[in-house]
Amino acid sequence: MTRYADAGSLAKASPQNFLGWRIVGVAFTSQFFANGVTLSAFSNFTLPLSDSFSVPRSTITLGLTIAIASLGVLSPFVGRLVDRGHARVLMTVGSLLAGIGLLLLSYIQELWLFAIVYALFVCCGAALFGMMPSMTIVANWFVKRRGFALGLTFAGATIVSGVAPVVAQYLIDTAGWRTALFDFGIAVLLIATPIFWFRTIGRPEEVGQLPDGEIPEEVAPISGEILSVRQLARDPRLWQVSLGFGLLMTSPVVLLTLLIPYGMGLGFTGQETNLFVVAALPFSLFGKLVLGSLADRAPAKPIIALVVVANLIVWLCFYSQPSYTLFIVTGAIYGLGIGGVAPVQGVVLGRFFGRVNFGTASGLGGILAIILLVAASLMSAFLQGESGEGYPTIFLVQAGLLLLGGIVLGTLRIPAAHESADLKN
Repeated sequence: MTRYADAGSLAKASPQNFLGWRIVGVAFTSQFFANGVTLSAFSNFTLPLSDSFSVPRSTITLGLTIAIASLGVLSPFVGRLVDRGHARVLMTVGSLLAGIGLLLLSYIQELWLFAIVYALFVCCGAALFGMMPSMTIVANWFVKRRGFALGLTFAGATIVSGVAPVVAQYLIDTAGWRTALFDFGIAVLLIATPIFWFRTIGRPEEVGQLPDGEIPEEVAPISGEILSVRQLARDPRLWQVSLGFGLLMTSPVVLLTLLIPYGMGLGFTGQETNLFVVAALPFSLFGKLVLGSLADRAPAKPIIALVVVANLIVWLCFYSQPSYTLFIVTGAIYGLGIGGVAPVQGVVLGRFFGRVNFGTASGLGGILAIILLVAASLMSAFLQGESGEGYPTIFLVQAGLLLLGGIVLGTLRIPAAHESADLKN
């Protein structure tokens, strides 16, 4: 049996010197930039790229599928490497790839080359420094407050979902989409890369600390058995968790592909439609921090039920072709509904598999989740049509996927906080 951590290397550090919150800042940065350059502003570039390359917008929408597929292909390897202590190098290399890729995209004139660079540089780079490593390092640094810490981490994705579309639209309107991509690339290289290289610490034991700022006398340094990929793959709980949360996460992926075109189809301008995301921002932050914190000590299933219901309301409101006021209110509901998904998923995974297996488990389960996200993205692109005539069908399908995800998670026995794998020696 393999065990993790060396008790002799642990120092008696006081909670005041605990570096975990600095690591949350690093993870926040990774979420901010990874989502900012791949997902958050994607819808803003759909129409300009379609016009520039003279292709249907559904062709450009396939770029989101490329981004999601890249995450799926790399997630098992990234998760395993982060578990083995390579977070700093992975995140730094990833930010370099993404930043350079964005600079190259601003000059490319052929769509086929644009797609290759986007996939190999931007998307693969974001996979190396984005969701998987950020979740894993935070899960390593926190056990008792994991949900709250992950909520702060994913607040980076929430904030950039409000900032990136507005900035991107401004740059596109004033200087063109190529300048927007170039500026995004410079931001990644000058801000994210130094932070990842100089500030990333994969595990608290590397600097003589323990999760949550505890001292060795209070928490055992050995935090569980390291499971092989084969052992994890044979655990049905991993696949049930991944299926359930994967179905819930199809909601933002589909929304990103159609929000701007759908809003403009209702008669709103691009910037007016962006206010949907702005309205979602504070409520998504609330969902991440409050629901994540509740998940640390309360039963997870009622929180999951709240998430499902809120997201259902969004798609049903879209189906009704809302007025502008209702459209903005729907943004607030969407923020609350989607905000709690990621931190609650992190808490559930941690309780099942512990921090020593967190990266490997989330990366392996991410394969199934990514397949679902790719399928949902393709479904959306296929059904949209050139003038959005397929929107009602998309909205109803999304409602069905959310209900199915809720049922899958509702039948799963989720351990209570005191039953977490992190607390078993």
